[in-house]
Amino acid sequence: MAAEAREKFLIFDKVLALGSTDGLTGFASTTANLIVASYFAKRGFENVARIIKR
Repeated sequence: MAAEAREKFLIFDKVLALGSTDGLTGFASTTANLIVASYFAKRGFENVARIIKR
């Protein structure tokens, strides 16, 4: 239950700017960076595969 509450606070405070939370550090920072990096890497691989497929 504590992890869910922490994730909700991150969404409300950081994304919607409805609060004041310290900067992301540790596990939250690593996880956020990993999600963003994997999204862009996935899209890049998809685009390369589409070009090669032609």
